[in-house]
Formats: sequence, C-alpha cells, structure tokens
Amino acid sequence: MGKKATKAEVDRRIHEIVKLLCSAKTNSYIRRYAAEEWGSSERQADRYLVRAREIIQADYSIERHEFMASRIALLDKIAEKSIAQGQHSNAVGAIRLQAELTRLLDKN
Repeated sequence: MGKKATKAEVDRRIHEIVKLLCSAKTNSYIRRYAAEEWGSSERQADRYLVRAREIIQADYSIERHEFMASRIALLDKIAEKSIAQGQHSNAVGAIRLQAELTRLLDKN
C-alpha cells in the first residue's frame, strides 16, 4: 500500500483532472492516467472525477446575464488586441459576434 496523499497533493490531482476533462479526455483515460501517474486505484480515480466535475459545474453555474457579460468583455479584449496587431478581420468578427450576442444584429 502506498503513502497517503496530502490534502495539497489531492487538490493538485483533482485540478489536473479538471484540465483533463476540459481537454475532452474520457473517464477510462483519466482512470488509467491516475493509476500510472499517482498509483491511484480505479475507485480513488472515480472519487477524483466526481470532485473535478463538481468544480467544473461550480465554475459554470452562473446566471445567463453574468455569462453574457463575461463573454462580451472577452470579445472586447479580442477586438482590441486584434486591432493592435493589425488583424482587422478578427476584430470585425469579434465585434460582429458581440452584436449577435446582444441581438443588435439580426442574423435573419
């Protein structure tokens, strides 16, 4: 039996699994990864998966208007950087997407 992981190590592992899930890795891949990298049992890997999914769910359990506001702000930054780098078509795309999201532009 291996040495028990510290709380900090468990947190690091869970956040690593969050990254793997966000990279579209499958449960079987993550279980195998946990076994190879940390010597975790399948059962322990499943517990890590549950906690990682809880983190992802908490990150995205925001109200629609908060989500829209954060995405519109991100598009502002994309447009700004695109203009600064002379990538005007990217800036136009970001501005067009903002207009669509805010329904200023009718897609019909």
